[in-house]
Amino acid sequence: MSLFGSSPTETAPLNSKSLFGDESAQTPSASSLFAEDGGESPWSMPTPKRNARQNLVKNLLPATDVPEYYVDAYDVVLNGSERTGVGVSLTAIRSIIQSSNLSEQEQHKIQNFVIPGGQESANGVGRSEFNVLLALIGLGQEGEDITLDGVDERRRKLPEPKVGYIDELRSHARPQPSLPQASKPTPVKPQKPRQESFGNDPTSDPWASPSNNRLPPPSTAAHTMASNGLPDDVKSVPNGIGRTTSIFTTKGDQSSTNSGSPNDTSSGSAGAGWNSYNGSSGGFPAPSTLGGGFGDQGDDQSNAPGHRPQASVSQSITLPPGTGESVTVTMLPEKEGMFLFQHRNYEVKTIRRGSTVVRRYSDFVWLLDCLQKRYPFRRLPLLPPKRVQVNGTHLSADAAVFLEKRRRGLVRFTNALVQHPILSQETLVVMFLTVPTELSVWRKQATISVQEEFTGKSLPPTLEDSLPDNLPEIFEEVRAGVKRSAEIYINLCILLERLVKRNENIAAENAKFSTALSHLTEATTATYAIDTNDVPLLNEGITSTSKHLSTYQTLLDDEAKAWDTGVLEDLKAIRDSYVSMRDMFDRRDRYARDNIPQLERRIEASEHKLQQLRQKPQGQVKPGEMEKVESSIMADKESIVQQHARGVFIKECVRDEIVTFQTSIYAITRMHQDWSQERVKYAELQASNWRSMVDQLESMPVQD
Repeated sequence: MSLFGSSPTETAPLNSKSLFGDESAQTPSASSLFAEDGGESPWSMPTPKRNARQNLVKNLLPATDVPEYYVDAYDVVLNGSERTGVGVSLTAIRSIIQSSNLSEQEQHKIQNFVIPGGQESANGVGRSEFNVLLALIGLGQEGEDITLDGVDERRRKLPEPKVGYIDELRSHARPQPSLPQASKPTPVKPQKPRQESFGNDPTSDPWASPSNNRLPPPSTAAHTMASNGLPDDVKSVPNGIGRTTSIFTTKGDQSSTNSGSPNDTSSGSAGAGWNSYNGSSGGFPAPSTLGGGFGDQGDDQSNAPGHRPQASVSQSITLPPGTGESVTVTMLPEKEGMFLFQHRNYEVKTIRRGSTVVRRYSDFVWLLDCLQKRYPFRRLPLLPPKRVQVNGTHLSADAAVFLEKRRRGLVRFTNALVQHPILSQETLVVMFLTVPTELSVWRKQATISVQEEFTGKSLPPTLEDSLPDNLPEIFEEVRAGVKRSAEIYINLCILLERLVKRNENIAAENAKFSTALSHLTEATTATYAIDTNDVPLLNEGITSTSKHLSTYQTLLDDEAKAWDTGVLEDLKAIRDSYVSMRDMFDRRDRYARDNIPQLERRIEASEHKLQQLRQKPQGQVKPGEMEKVESSIMADKESIVQQHARGVFIKECVRDEIVTFQTSIYAITRMHQDWSQERVKYAELQASNWRSMVDQLESMPVQD
């Protein structure tokens, strides 16, 4: 059983924001961070796009993240104008927009963002929505694009709009101190980030498109990640670093390779990455600090009686923001090459940047090998195997199914790369996804360095002291948990693949049952020839049962496909993340060693020898011998300093990987929520089908 399994043809993109894959039937626009456009539900169920956008506006700018001007303005408008419920009325909102001196088109656009469709809610416009309103007006007055993306990018330096209506209310409110004033929340003072070893600007964005539409920083997007990385060759495994592919992480027997690992739209078509981790902002909230685990609990827990706050390793850690990129991989229909040397090509498209390149499987392997040389202590994504093998024997069961499996594995691999905070910033990764030249040609022309990321990097003076003393204990604890969880997730993927297959088999048996019932009606007239009065009603009931069994079979097939392209792919992506973390700890054991104790002993011996040489008469010492010993001592001391610095960098690197890995909590949450809602959906459709059958069978003949 391959770790990546096999899967039937997909019918829906995996990175769908909707439970049923309704909203991402179309490729998301590169300029739309919040995926506001989407298709209609195939089940004619209403898609709450307006509610989704309204919820986003409510959570985009909380009161603690805005300037005092925004807080005061809301209080002034709330107290000086007509209210609706507990919020600001639609009339006041329109007055604010009209007094902003923007064009009618811009005013209409802003109103649609804050109050979609112009329909006022019972509670009016709250403080968070009001903050977004002011931010949009400020962007428009500064000549910038009026978008929610723009608000998110400016959240650290929000514009201060000029609104005549608010100024007028403020002037009227000054001589009336008796008006009730809402309590102002204390602004949160941002923590000063400690000095990190990242040499590049955390705000730099190698993926920046002309519109520069970036996803929220890690503090607001639970699954965004970004970093540095480099790749290497296909067949050789240099420096003893084993390739991280699923073939090495397979658990249990490999007999059931028929179930899939979907990520995308349809068979052979682009897959836009797995639901919970893709770069399109997934839809679930993130903690206030990236990877806020290791003791970061909610306020309700920290204030609970008898609760002892636990120090968090992730506090005050500042990692580079993610690129917000999402990648699709399409298998091209035609093979290339001659005879036995034919190969498949894949079209790799970056959604946000809009670049498209053609790569073959060996190009992905080369990239991963390079990354393993340069970033052995990072969480490197998994590659699907080139071929499936059981006990050393390669299988060639269903080539089409396996090729689709492998394509989906490449989707997970590339999306995991662009969502990692260090690897996504790596120049070679960017080049791999954007340079249109054939990679084998580009590799001959380019100068590629695969030195370890710490080479030549000086140790910041405060870095070592900033690392917690209990990091080694935390590493071992996390490692034990990850190892056990990885084994369980591998088994869960195998079991869910079997469930998908079982549903497909049950659907096939019901189709046979339905067909047999329909054939039965052909013989009833002859069977009951002695009295055929009730035969028409009997046939009608049998036909109705056959029809509803056929509907049952269709629903089972649809549910199996939904599992295959939804929860199973999410589960495999989470499994890959755990296995990647497990492999990172294994590589640390192999490559994080040093010979500092041996060097210290050698220095001690050299110093003793040098002292003896100095005590000898000048004529008995060979020319240059003392200088040679002194040079050896200096070289050994320098090596100790470099190895010590490397050890500190490795410790920091592993800690940061644990912090970013913490966001997998939210992917797991969404996977469970989506699957539960999907099961409810199909259970209700099945119940409706059976109720309809019961009603139609009432007319069948019964004995008086």
